[in-house]
Amino acid sequence: MGLFGSIYLGYSGVNTQTRGMRVAADNVANLNTTAFKGSRAVFEEVFAEVTGEVLPYSRGLGSRVKDLEINFSPGSLNATDIPTDLAILGKGFFVLQNPQSQEYFFTRDGQFQLEETDQGTLRLVSPLGHSLLGAAVDANPSDLTTLSPLEIPQAIPGKATETIHLELNLDARKDRETTSRTLLEAWDAQSSTGPISSADYEFVTTLEVYDSTGVAHKLNLYFDTTDQNNQYEMLLTLDDPTEDWRGSGRYAGALLWGTLNFGPSGEISGAEFYTVNLDGTTTPIDLTVTQRPQFTLNFTGTPQTVTLDLGFYFDGSDLVRTPQSVHLYGAPFAVYYQDQDGYPPGIFDRVEIDTEGVVKAYYTNQQSQEIGRIFLADFTGVEDSLERIGDNLFKATAGVIPEIFAPGRAAVGALASGALEGSNVDLATEMVNLITLQRAFQSNARVITTADQMLEDFLRAR
Repeated sequence: MGLFGSIYLGYSGVNTQTRGMRVAADNVANLNTTAFKGSRAVFEEVFAEVTGEVLPYSRGLGSRVKDLEINFSPGSLNATDIPTDLAILGKGFFVLQNPQSQEYFFTRDGQFQLEETDQGTLRLVSPLGHSLLGAAVDANPSDLTTLSPLEIPQAIPGKATETIHLELNLDARKDRETTSRTLLEAWDAQSSTGPISSADYEFVTTLEVYDSTGVAHKLNLYFDTTDQNNQYEMLLTLDDPTEDWRGSGRYAGALLWGTLNFGPSGEISGAEFYTVNLDGTTTPIDLTVTQRPQFTLNFTGTPQTVTLDLGFYFDGSDLVRTPQSVHLYGAPFAVYYQDQDGYPPGIFDRVEIDTEGVVKAYYTNQQSQEIGRIFLADFTGVEDSLERIGDNLFKATAGVIPEIFAPGRAAVGALASGALEGSNVDLATEMVNLITLQRAFQSNARVITTADQMLEDFLRAR
């Protein structure tokens, strides 16, 4: 090969170590880059074998960079307390889509933010504007085309009340009435002093309900003893009788009347309920059909049927008690639990994402919705088919199809909200690599200078 060949051999070594230095420097430069995956340069020898007619021979022709391998091992977990920051625990990649080109990208960088759309929704996007893809919570997507951006409504409409739940105690120490005058007979919406006197009932609780537009209205539920032992009567009315859509009159606002009978131990043993008509007549409710008492409201022109759940129901002709049944104990009147399923309109407040990727939106009306689930892509066994394209993104090479899976503790990867994955670059390892590369570079450079000096000496000798 001669002296010139030695110079070229030294050059190949210098070039190889330079490229290796570039890779190590890139790793160090991205030491604090979110979810950065370090690379390493893989070197190989260049070898030639020549078969001659007289004497075959072979020789080394230096070295070259065979490949740049990406290290896909996970990085450290860094807490941020920002709910839209996501880290993958284990394997998997977030699936992103460019909204303009519809191209798919993959990343471990979970820095996402909420961006408004023209459809009145919020969408999880990367800092570059790429949409984070997912699907319905119970979906089983098979490929990338079955995924779509997760849309969070910025506002949700109100919901009309359908059921009122009450758990309460009626005081067993109260004496029974000496007259048979009922609460319904005591009700007079036209009275100047109020529709009912406090002397006509023992206990009252106020209930809040919502109409179909999400506007709140108040109801009053009155209880009073009767002339029977272990019996209470109840009357459900509008807090403002003028809201009665049926019209005006003495019985305006009165909606539901009934009696509750209790056993010797204070448990509910029987009940009768009646809807109250505007003229004061009543219509019995068939509890064998409805199971629980029901009444009708109409604040918006659209009737809404509301069920009053006092903790018991009728299964055919049999009364069935639940642990939340109304009871008659020798204790003060008390409402232990009160709830209804209506609510006013709400504005988006915050978002939460759990380990299984379920995205849950919370609103100012104390309601929440499961928007969907973030699905991950798994390239186990074919990570070398991912090519780095910059901006913490990877792209799959042609023909590579990832497996789509739902994250979770039982899956190969789970999500951690409020955290980001750090770089997997080990600084100590890179420093050792840099020293090794530097020494190798110096040695190859010395080969070049030595061969050059020998060539100069040879030419001078001539």
